[in-house]
Amino acid sequence: MVVIGYRAPVQIVDAVTSLLDQNTPLEIVVVNSGGGDVLALLAGVGIKVPVIEISRRLFVGAARNVGIAATQAPFVAFLADDCLACPGWAEARIERHLAGDRMVASAIVNSHPRNLIACAAHLIMFMRRLPGLPADRALRYGVSFDRRLFDEYGLFDEELRAGEDTNFLDRLPREPLPVWEPRVQTVHRNETSLVRLFADQYRRGCRRGDYLVASSPKTPFRFFRDTFHDRHNVRKLAKIGLSGRDRTFAMMSLPIVWLALLIKSVGVYAGARDGAKAGKQLQ
Repeated sequence: MVVIGYRAPVQIVDAVTSLLDQNTPLEIVVVNSGGGDVLALLAGVGIKVPVIEISRRLFVGAARNVGIAATQAPFVAFLADDCLACPGWAEARIERHLAGDRMVASAIVNSHPRNLIACAAHLIMFMRRLPGLPADRALRYGVSFDRRLFDEYGLFDEELRAGEDTNFLDRLPREPLPVWEPRVQTVHRNETSLVRLFADQYRRGCRRGDYLVASSPKTPFRFFRDTFHDRHNVRKLAKIGLSGRDRTFAMMSLPIVWLALLIKSVGVYAGARDGAKAGKQLQ
């Protein structure tokens, strides 16, 4: 299991602890880039796991590759420093891998399910990875891999700022897809500040626009339109993928979702426009 950190955030201690608390022994390595001292953070709470510190910033694909090279377990999963592995996270993955599945995708749950801002953030980013979704509605991300796949198809693209997992999956044969396993649940720490939510969505939009314009012939306006169109899907997916009070609070957060999606769409447009300009200058 590879835990990926950037600038040694304090929260990475909780991420590592959530793996140590699993019901099955795991090979764990932490890859931190951009500075800081994760080893000291972990040692301060009595945790001893291998830590690889790289002073320069690594994009996620590069950090994943460092972790792959530093581990030997037959199955490889990744956990970001702002996430937690729920109980059974590793056990359910390993069970599916041992049954023959080479790739196992996971669901995402909200860190603050009774906070409307966090609910909005969660729906925008993970509406297609809610734990109650059927397999035909779910996006297959948060994937763990049979290590042999990297020998067959290579590693992650280290130059991409985002989308390194999509890029890798696109290089694989279309069948079989990663299996959807909603028992594997990851907690994502969502924003609880409205200003930070809007700023985060704009930044994410810019990165996505830059990625999209390099891989699609669509215009920046089409990317804007496609992103904002997700407002029509949020309510439907939340009703299917959530239940009880989680669904109630998600429904209450929809006005925030729509405004944040508009801001994200503007970021997508800006990132695609700037990426297109940069591409023309290189020609």
